[in-house]
Amino acid sequence: MTRTTMRNVAAHAGVSYQTVSNVLNDHPSIRPATRDRVLAAIKELDYHPNQAAKALRQSRTTTLCCAFFGHNAEDIHDPYRNLIQSAFVAEANAHGYSMTIAFLDQEHPETLDHFRQRYLQGLFGGAVLVGTTLPSSHLLEIQAYGIQTVLFDHVLPDSVATTISADYEGGIATMVGHHIAQGRARLALLIPSGDPGSSAQARLRGFQQATLEHGVQAEVIPSSWSYASGEAAMQTLWASGARPDAVLAASDRIAAGALRAAHDLGLQVPTDVAISGFDDFEFAQYTSPQLTTLHVPHGEMAREAVRRLVAQVEQRELPPTDVFPVSLVVRESA
Repeated sequence: MTRTTMRNVAAHAGVSYQTVSNVLNDHPSIRPATRDRVLAAIKELDYHPNQAAKALRQSRTTTLCCAFFGHNAEDIHDPYRNLIQSAFVAEANAHGYSMTIAFLDQEHPETLDHFRQRYLQGLFGGAVLVGTTLPSSHLLEIQAYGIQTVLFDHVLPDSVATTISADYEGGIATMVGHHIAQGRARLALLIPSGDPGSSAQARLRGFQQATLEHGVQAEVIPSSWSYASGEAAMQTLWASGARPDAVLAASDRIAAGALRAAHDLGLQVPTDVAISGFDDFEFAQYTSPQLTTLHVPHGEMAREAVRRLVAQVEQRELPPTDVFPVSLVVRESA
């Protein structure tokens, strides 16, 4: 979608660019008939003055936006969202900016339109886009508005947008190797579905490649990112008769649910089955048993995303950022 410009309005109304500017600034020299013609063109073309760009030129843009795709705004217990949102705000404040939050849903197009209107009204000057289900069409539409963007935890093929992510494939391959070193040979992965650019798909690719290379049995059980889905997926896995000796969860929340299901099934962890997570949220230290997991530096990644966005908004360049490393944290569950 191409933004309507003042030059488009001028051409449509048959006046000069300066005349449109004078109408918008309520200049007294404009004749009433000319003003009416320009205002009619503005309405017909759905033109919105680019207040964000104007603020940038005047060095007055002081607000950034964090836009979540596919995240439930009501899920206030999500440690991932809470952690990165806090880091976004803290880093923005450190650079003299405030941070506003938006929740976008492809099933509700009005959320994207509202996001666009907020930008056109000059309510923010750039956005960090977060989500496991971020469609490339949405990114192209957002970039067509002229919004400075940084993708967080999502890699879209052929995208020219700045991207901040982690080595999810390498991380889960490390966890597969850890389980195999502990004598495990039948591995299962509890994981949500996702588009090709999502971190879930990166985890899945890493798991499939690593289990193939090691020549061990591998099974994939679908879930969502919640505690309840981890519990349900573990119950489904055990009811199927597969009975793996190691269960890898795509997140610590899924793993916590799987631990609860293992307890209800009468299983001893890690004696009967090892269970591991992915994220290393604080609560992983307080599960019973303590959760073996993969540490993702979400806070550091979030702060770097804001630094990148601030540099774009202020038209500065920063050295390229490598993919952030993921590290194994061995505790009691695996």
